Amino acid sequence: MLLRRAYAKINVGLHVLGKRADGYHSIATVFVPVELHDEIVIEEADTIAIRMQPSLGIDEQDNLAYRAARLLLAMLHTTAGAKITITKHIPHGSGLGGGSSDAAATLVGLCQLWNAPNAAELLPQLALQLGSDVPFFLQPQLAYAEGRGEVLTPLPPMPPRHVLIVAPGIHISTAWAYGQLHRHSEHTRPRLLCDAVFASNVSDEFLRSVCTNDFEAVVFPLYPELARIKEQLYASGATYASLTGTGSALYGFFPSEEHALAAATMFPTYRTFVTRTRTDTR
Repeated sequence: MLLRRAYAKINVGLHVLGKRADGYHSIATVFVPVELHDEIVIEEADTIAIRMQPSLGIDEQDNLAYRAARLLLAMLHTTAGAKITITKHIPHGSGLGGGSSDAAATLVGLCQLWNAPNAAELLPQLALQLGSDVPFFLQPQLAYAEGRGEVLTPLPPMPPRHVLIVAPGIHISTAWAYGQLHRHSEHTRPRLLCDAVFASNVSDEFLRSVCTNDFEAVVFPLYPELARIKEQLYASGATYASLTGTGSALYGFFPSEEHALAAATMFPTYRTFVTRTRTDTR
């Protein structure tokens, strides 16, 4: 039996640079892993089976971790199996990468369970077939992401930041968000400079001015509740606040855990998570 942790991520800055010939969009962002995580238990079995705790109402064949297991199984040309139990803590469909992280942790864990260390070299290729951000979660560490999100440049470690995540539980279609952003292209920037942000000490004012999320321009007008959450994060003492991914979760950086815990009480009707940015990449 193997136990893996599948960590969440937040986007610090997210700029969409245009649509590519393959139909995907080029982006520029900083992926920041946080300590919030799902727990995955992988056990030997005759076939591939996925169990979610709690159930998300997703068919097994549509579960990204299940698809990851089937892809790896096909690549290895083996008839091995595994029982995969995922205990969810990362809110589903929130822009925190929970499904992608579960898939990546499943790939890494199955390589260990099935004693296939040579397959690890091919995991980035398999991961990209599952989703644009799945390669990041194979070894989540602070990184500047380009391309579809799969071209990763590791960044110097940053001091841990205390984070409050607010998850309102609103489903936002990623395809819809990208489609809307295309019609609001004037809100995008030609290049994101977040790769320099964590290389040295910078002010929070600089972070707020440079590291903007393009999707806020199209998501907030339709869901003004999200804009109010961001305003409340700042009113509660956040030094920086943003939508993560296409949402609907938002987060704020706070000076201390105590500040973040106090701010969480300002959101009694939402799921909140007080966590930290992750510096240990083991």
